[in-house]
Amino acid sequence: MFNIPTVIVAKTTLTSTASSVTLSYSAPSVSWTPRHLVVRVNGISSQNSEIKARFNGDSGTNYNRQMLRGQGTTPAALRVSGENGYLYGSLGTTLTTPSGGELLIPDALSTRSHKSLISLTGWQGEGEITAFAGRWANTAAITSVTILPSAGILGVGTTIELCVVDESYNINEQIKTAGTGTGTFAVSSIVADIGDLVVIGNLRSDIAQVGDEVFINLNSDDSSYPRQRLEGYGSTVGASASSLNDIGGSTAANATAGAFGAIVAQFPNYANGDNDEIISSFSGYHSSSSWSELRISTVRRNNVEAITAFTLDNQASGFIAGSMLSTYAVPKNLIERQELSGTASSVTFSSIPQTYDHLELSIYVRGDSSGQPEAGFRNEFNGDTTVANYKRQHLIAYGTTVGAGTNDNNTPVDFPTSTATANVFGSIAYSIQNYTKTDRHKHYMVTAGDAGENEIRITSNRWANTAAISSIVFTPSAGNFIAGSVFVLSGINAPAAAATSDVAALNGIAPADIEAVN
Repeated sequence: MFNIPTVIVAKTTLTSTASSVTLSYSAPSVSWTPRHLVVRVNGISSQNSEIKARFNGDSGTNYNRQMLRGQGTTPAALRVSGENGYLYGSLGTTLTTPSGGELLIPDALSTRSHKSLISLTGWQGEGEITAFAGRWANTAAITSVTILPSAGILGVGTTIELCVVDESYNINEQIKTAGTGTGTFAVSSIVADIGDLVVIGNLRSDIAQVGDEVFINLNSDDSSYPRQRLEGYGSTVGASASSLNDIGGSTAANATAGAFGAIVAQFPNYANGDNDEIISSFSGYHSSSSWSELRISTVRRNNVEAITAFTLDNQASGFIAGSMLSTYAVPKNLIERQELSGTASSVTFSSIPQTYDHLELSIYVRGDSSGQPEAGFRNEFNGDTTVANYKRQHLIAYGTTVGAGTNDNNTPVDFPTSTATANVFGSIAYSIQNYTKTDRHKHYMVTAGDAGENEIRITSNRWANTAAISSIVFTPSAGNFIAGSVFVLSGINAPAAAATSDVAALNGIAPADIEAVN
């Protein structure tokens, strides 16, 4: 999800069926303090069912959620309070239709607040993609995560991982305390690099409302930023385009005590200095049984200046004690980075190493075709060009319109072309789980934003093939990719054998910690 760097702390792959799986948190032997947790699931159940998560063995009615879903051609939203587990996503019944997704728990290991939850999952058996925001109404630090289906039992081959976010990539951390009062988050002196910035926050505003906006200023620029949003609140699905620089939302002073909001944002190619900067974000919160909200947003600064600083603020005087923000410079486990110096009819990653568990791609891209402001962005695995082998469910927002659809399609998203506003590039993020396993079809999630032409699209995709993925080719449906486009491929959970003294030096990790980190 949005290129978050992680360190695995517990993992299981089922060799026999199980009614549930519990992964206990044990602090990794590293030189930094873990803050946030990530849970990954890729698997099946004996019945079509929901994935349910419980924390610290709590089976009480302390779980709350806001859902935003695309199923077939139907977009839908739903708020549910007081459940006995955090229900998110769906499980298919065979490894040819596995579900997959990630759950992020900001500030999971502290006692500062109730636990905020955001997750993005997909299921390509029946065509479904779902985003969730939720809250576990407990301030306890998380010591274990239990995954179980809402019906049936977990099937053989199901993989579940518990990870911490890798703080060795942290370039700035801020935690509001009672002694400092409220205030904004200001991150400055960001050093130029070839990667992305990733921000994770757990936020609560001091305004006398149940919820608040979260605004961003890049390089102290408080001007208007084109923004496209896809959202769910209660049973309402919405979309909006504006010139506001809001990248999400948070709880506020009138929310349930202890309720905070989660946010994750990605700034791809943040130091390029040649084209407009773009930010993709996912935020959500559950303030009470009568108010919750989830937002997926794309924000563009109409300025080609490289990002050297940013500020997060809101409609009031700031964020209250317990609010925190972490900023990371990534990628981790870089496999290959390609930045185009001229036009290219395609981009290829060949001979992909088979030594990782999952793959991530961060893409900053524009094309040269004319006639339409956007073109399709195609992917092909292992040279397979048969469209019928690629299954897609999408949920899309453009302007004030929300749409959903499912079909055979190896074009998961669109991207800007020469007809789009000048200097506008698209932001695309891929997450491909269990790409080396030969017992299942390959499930991958894609998010894309274009704040020039006002479109956000999230897709759940399946390559109907059990082969391990060894190459990926990206091709526009028309024209070429232009100079300045950047394609970054990285791995998740590298083996200890990949570590060297150079890697230790690069990542700022003690050599003795390399095995634990990877």
